[in-house]
Amino acid sequence: MKLVKLYPRNILLIMALCIAFTIPLGSTLAQSQDNGKVKILALGDSITHAEINRASYRYPLWKKLIDAEIEFDFVGSMNTQLSTYSKGTPPQPDYRGQLFDPDHEGHFGWQASDIAYGRNPNNNTGSGSLSQWLQTYDFDMALIHLGTNDVFYRQSNSRITGELKDVIKALRKDNPKAIILLATLIPTTKKEAYRQGVESLNAVIPSLVSQMNTRASPVLLVDQFADFDVQTETYDGIHPNALGEEKMAPRWFEAIIAVLPLMQSD
Repeated sequence: MKLVKLYPRNILLIMALCIAFTIPLGSTLAQSQDNGKVKILALGDSITHAEINRASYRYPLWKKLIDAEIEFDFVGSMNTQLSTYSKGTPPQPDYRGQLFDPDHEGHFGWQASDIAYGRNPNNNTGSGSLSQWLQTYDFDMALIHLGTNDVFYRQSNSRITGELKDVIKALRKDNPKAIILLATLIPTTKKEAYRQGVESLNAVIPSLVSQMNTRASPVLLVDQFADFDVQTETYDGIHPNALGEEKMAPRWFEAIIAVLPLMQSD
């Protein structure tokens, strides 16, 4: 499979991929035996979940994967978007004769601790914990953009990274050969303290990736922060608008494409 060109300025992703290419992954990907598709788990908070009047980054990513003729399946315990603050139908029209695959594991307003240890809000954002959800589906690869709400609640970097480690451990307990794509957070302008907190957390995420990366279950860094224009690519200083969704999607796509040849090798 031909690799697509990486963003020249996406230095963190390039470094992570260089490390990954030195690892003899072999048959790292435990593809589903029932259909041979790569099962992709989009995991996170509202930026993954999205309000119902937004497409979410998952939609343009879905289209790119279809265009690349990749056999894949989005998985997760959620298949709707949040309708608490907005009404209507998500702008996710059919593409090339296919219906959008809405499955995901995005939970509006949740922190990393909620994902790792569980929460029962009963407010259209889901309930339970990652280990419980994973009992209901299989996955091969996880796309993680998580930690923004933790920053908003003034959690320390050490606490957030510790909880992200527990998220990764839960994923590996379910699939010891999981591929994990861990993103730096998109920026925010909601409050100056939040902006600084996101940048501070992003500064330590590369170290977390290095610590958690293994031969059996690689963790790769995806830079969602660089060149993301929070002024023009969010609708409220936090959540991506259509431009922001289109900015995020190719970065996930590039990482997925880059690791697929390794995963599919014998």
